Amino acid sequence: MLTRRFLRVKAFKILFSYAYSDNDSLLHAEKDLRASLEKTYDLYHYLLSAIIAVADYAEERIEIGLRKFKPSEAEANPNKKFINNEVITILRENTALQKHNAKQHLNWREHADVIKQIYIKMMERPYYKDYMSSMSNSFHEELRLVEEFFRNEFEGNEQIESMIEETNAYWADDVGFALISIIRTINNLRPERERDTENILMPMFRAPDDEEYVFELLRYSLEHFKEHSQLAHQYVQNWESDRIAFVDMALIVMGLSEALAFPSIPVKVTINEYVEIAKYYSTRNSHVFVNGVLDKVIQNLLHEGVIKKSGRGLIEETIIKKPNNKFKHI
Repeated sequence: MLTRRFLRVKAFKILFSYAYSDNDSLLHAEKDLRASLEKTYDLYHYLLSAIIAVADYAEERIEIGLRKFKPSEAEANPNKKFINNEVITILRENTALQKHNAKQHLNWREHADVIKQIYIKMMERPYYKDYMSSMSNSFHEELRLVEEFFRNEFEGNEQIESMIEETNAYWADDVGFALISIIRTINNLRPERERDTENILMPMFRAPDDEEYVFELLRYSLEHFKEHSQLAHQYVQNWESDRIAFVDMALIVMGLSEALAFPSIPVKVTINEYVEIAKYYSTRNSHVFVNGVLDKVIQNLLHEGVIKKSGRGLIEETIIKKPNNKFKHI
């Protein structure tokens, strides 16, 4: 589930917080990083279960209508297509989803007003009306309904955003990423005859070594923060130290740490990743600055043999490049 870029962002936020608060407790930093990653995984499970809660609410409304002394025509003959949606049934019956939410005490019962609001808004959406009026009952159609639900009912909903911020401080910035992961999960589902009924949820880490990677990246960056900061300053002549944004320096330190500590990751990948992160978390032109400093420092360290890359396709990359003076006077 958690991509390498997402892991870099999480580690960067912890590094930034600790490096500029004079808190050098590696143990506490690692604890905070783990908590942040686990909370994102919790959010994935929590939001995924929202459609189950909405379907439960829809079923309650149907039952209330049927119990009326004089129900309307619509109440006496309710359209149960949504509450019988096979994809929702798959999620409802998934024991891994149920167990995770129960263990973390995650449920929507205390946010019944939010579920009601989601349901009312969903009923007015074209995708829902088309689904409910269609005579087709294909698995593809039912899957598309659930996908559209997660594409339309969360982002931009101020009530949900407020509820998420109040529920958990770690969740505020992760909703978009969790929704992307949920949509990927939904699109990987298959009809009952073709599916593994239990192994449908994404694991927290995409690859076996990703967990080791992110914690080693944070450790190396914290342990070498001052050293790498001083090294970076050597390549920014005519630029006062206090003019370098804290965010930019944290990204440069992490980029250098990754280049030094992970021989199998190509230099281009490392530089590009931290340049992209700078576009979102720093000032307008910071990505140009981060790119320039990282490129200059890393190329010189490659030339000096301090950085050594190994693995298929990496040896040639490291031996043919020579340092240049393109960013000598950044």
